[in-house]
Amino acid sequence: MEEKLLTLINRDCTSPGLDAVMAAMSSLNLWIIPIALLVAALAIYGGFRERAMLVVLILTIIVSDSIVGNGLKHLIRRPRPNEVVAGVRIVALDLHHPLARLREALSSQPVQPSWISVTKSRPDPNTARGRSFPSDHTLNNVCAAMVLTWFYRRFGRLYFIPAGLVSYSRIYVGSHWPSDVAISIVMALGMSLVLLALYEYLWRKLGPRVMPKTFERNQSLWGGTR
Repeated sequence: MEEKLLTLINRDCTSPGLDAVMAAMSSLNLWIIPIALLVAALAIYGGFRERAMLVVLILTIIVSDSIVGNGLKHLIRRPRPNEVVAGVRIVALDLHHPLARLREALSSQPVQPSWISVTKSRPDPNTARGRSFPSDHTLNNVCAAMVLTWFYRRFGRLYFIPAGLVSYSRIYVGSHWPSDVAISIVMALGMSLVLLALYEYLWRKLGPRVMPKTFERNQSLWGGTR
């Protein structure tokens, strides 16, 4: 059943346009610089809520990615679809494409534009790494959506849209089974709720001692200035 759903998403319901969108949503390298600039801007120009949100978000991502995600990957060691199923479409951005095309243009060689790499899996059991479950992309983005929702309510909920696209893209590009993504979403929702409650508890306990003046104005991490 799960392989049929994977086939539907990864092979049947596809198009060149979707390939581009899904590859972009799955490519962390594509978003590193914009995210870094946004974080720097919020840290420099933001108020207490923005800086508190960044601290909470970073701590939550560390827990979800480095502790929960990485720990479960090594414990469960479930092979990725493209490691065990032949013919899975592996869709990725060709991030080296612009420089390669520039070199070809300067050398007067004909160029066939192609920003997306699409290949078919040819599994080799000896090379399977077994890092399919959970999906770190899904864990991190759903946790981020929860954090943004807690701090910015309706506006923050908008991040569930890109978080959902990222989650879907991990199946589309052939990196995860549908159950990897579905379970990761549930895990991220539960984990982020627990962590958010913990952060608020620690702030109310330690804030008056560590940052008394700041705590007088902000007795809740996401409550704003009183």
